[in-house]
Amino acid sequence: MKRTFPTLSIYDALVYNLGHLVPYLTQGVFTERRLWVHFWLRLHPDPGAVRFFTRMRRKYRSACFWLRVGTRKSLVVLDREAVARVLELSPDIYKAGGFKREGMRVFMPNAVTISRGEAWRDRRRFNEAVLELHRSRHRYAGRFLSVVQDEVERASRPSLLTWDDFERLFETITRRIVFGDIARDDTEVLALLKRMMQQANSPIRPRRSRYFAPFYARVRAYLDAAEPCSLAALSRLVPSTELTEIEEQIPHWLFAMWQTLGINTVRALALIVAHRGVEGELRREMARQDLSRAEGVDRLSLLGACVQEAMRLFPTTPLLFRETTAPDVLMGVTVPARSPVLIPNSFNHRDRERVAIADTFSPAFWLKGEREPLFNHLGGGAQICAGKDLLLFLARATLATLLSRRRYTLVRPALDPARPIPHAFNYLLARFEASPLDTIE
Repeated sequence: MKRTFPTLSIYDALVYNLGHLVPYLTQGVFTERRLWVHFWLRLHPDPGAVRFFTRMRRKYRSACFWLRVGTRKSLVVLDREAVARVLELSPDIYKAGGFKREGMRVFMPNAVTISRGEAWRDRRRFNEAVLELHRSRHRYAGRFLSVVQDEVERASRPSLLTWDDFERLFETITRRIVFGDIARDDTEVLALLKRMMQQANSPIRPRRSRYFAPFYARVRAYLDAAEPCSLAALSRLVPSTELTEIEEQIPHWLFAMWQTLGINTVRALALIVAHRGVEGELRREMARQDLSRAEGVDRLSLLGACVQEAMRLFPTTPLLFRETTAPDVLMGVTVPARSPVLIPNSFNHRDRERVAIADTFSPAFWLKGEREPLFNHLGGGAQICAGKDLLLFLARATLATLLSRRRYTLVRPALDPARPIPHAFNYLLARFEASPLDTIE
């Protein structure tokens, strides 16, 4: 039995911290800092740390190793079985840790993501009940589809061609789905959340944000209004307790739809229209379904696979941070309690030595129904994203609505289907051209 994992040298740790951790933090952990995103994605030679971790695994001959990340010695986990174990034993043995846990306390200190014990179980049950993780289709899917189609139609009248256009679209969709039509034009509610997320980005964070009270006052008002067929209304119908802290579960729904869903949908659209063969298959799939009904959108399996593949190629959560609450054994080695653990999704998803589809756009993989423990763009194990199925439905609904009305061409950033997919895609620079469907060859 191994006694310990190797520890990276001071030099290698310095390379990682200066070359990868600093870019990760300066770009914004919770919401983007545009200047730094543009800077690093333009200049960084290894934006996903893929080459770095490949070299380290070869140099130290181990798929797990100790690396000083910031001020703490952390265990980096690249091994398939070890990754699966860490996520399956979260949050009891591997609790949320690192920069995200501290930052989330600024704007949602009682979120399920950073909870443990009975509080986690209570809040997890609530989130799964509202987001309906275990249902084949959300009970309000028909209503949500109508919202998406209505907002895409409104947004397309002037143009829907850049990231700023798509961001406004997803802000409006998010407000209507979470709070109802009454919140459609309430731009302030997400503005307040974004200001708190910007504060959470900073290493010097306020203990209590001055935006906290006004934001939650708005959330409570929408919960009290409880507009039918909204997530706010459903949160009043499903079981909850004093532990649940309903209002503090809502910020995660908001930024998951508004930012994560928006970013992934734009990246998926870029990949689809850059691969005309896949787009042709998609259009044939769409032609076989009634896209005015939630059931029809739900059957767009290839389109859903394209969204999953966009998330794999460009994970919006590039790093998963955990911390052991008790000793555990990984790969025959005992990991002490209170040890930080780092799972680099940006590397594991693109590891050419273990992932055959690493740098290719391969939606067919997701149609096989296989489970790859290294792919954790929506989390994994006990803490898999409770809104996973709803988010994928909304992405399919948005893309199907877009593609059924126009043909899109990606102007920038370039994606060449004949070359390996780059390790980063700057969605902030995304620009499309739209043309009528009758121009399709």
